[in-house]
Amino acid sequence: MLGYSTAAMDVLQHARKLYEGGDIHDSLEAAQAACERAPRDAEAWWLLACVSRHAGLPHASDQAFRRAADLSRRKPLPLRVSAADFEAIVETARRGLSPDARRRLAGTQLRLSELPSALDVRAGIKPDVVAHRTRHPADVLKLYQVDLENRSGSATALRAAVVKALSKA
Repeated sequence: MLGYSTAAMDVLQHARKLYEGGDIHDSLEAAQAACERAPRDAEAWWLLACVSRHAGLPHASDQAFRRAADLSRRKPLPLRVSAADFEAIVETARRGLSPDARRRLAGTQLRLSELPSALDVRAGIKPDVVAHRTRHPADVLKLYQVDLENRSGSATALRAAVVKALSKA
């Protein structure tokens, strides 16, 4: 964000803080303001894209992701797949895990979800997390499809991100 005003950086940081606290509506407004103040800032557009997806605005989210990708090669355009295709990717990745990773996941319930819910975020789960594991009362690993897709600009990258999320659990 070199060259951007302190005010623009402050708005972006404020938007991120609101987003991570689960205040989606206010974070959406702040992220939009950050993009208006710093229209060439890929980070601002990326945040707006993520917040828009959580706000239930997939078209606006995709437009903001495109803008971020246009501004920075480090921000890939997310690959979107159907829920059925995502489930197949996860199952293939699970079968291909190392014996040690399979042992660590033995007895773990695997659940697929689009995104962390607003309730989850307010409870402390980061809105952009790709996976979250709880062990009590049951051992459950949730994989978040949209957050994995957001980091994956290709089918290969999505498969690798799923393997990594499963392996680290």
